[in-house]
Amino acid sequence: MRIGRTGLVVLTGIFVAGAAWAQEGATGVVKERMDAMSDIGDQMKIIGKMMKSGPYDTATLATASGNIAGHAGPALLKLFPEGSIQETSDAKQEIWTDWPKFQALAGDLEASAQALKDLAEDGAGKELTSAAFGTLAGTCKSCHETFRVKK
Repeated sequence: MRIGRTGLVVLTGIFVAGAAWAQEGATGVVKERMDAMSDIGDQMKIIGKMMKSGPYDTATLATASGNIAGHAGPALLKLFPEGSIQETSDAKQEIWTDWPKFQALAGDLEASAQALKDLAEDGAGKELTSAAFGTLAGTCKSCHETFRVKK
């Protein structure tokens, strides 16, 4: 899936704003995952801004995508124990009723963030990393469409 640069910036902005608003009143593991999602959103915003208007810096890109990878995969799954829904949570019950799909998307998030980090560390140009960022953003979008309450 290819998302235009403007679409990536808009998607990232919506993600960040929604995460900040929803965190008020959260506790325990729900707060932990909201904090993790907020950090992912912050990192996506850094990358999105870089891809749209620069300046392009592979060290910053590697750090931001590495931070995302660190929150993804098994680390992300630990933040979603069954039944961990609070009023402040944007998580849908479908996370637990379709756990294999959620698990796969958490793995895709880790893999796509790590791929972007690897490209940045290898000094790849903006064209290659922009495409990898599109894959990463597409993973976020797929998960949100299925497993996040729409605001």
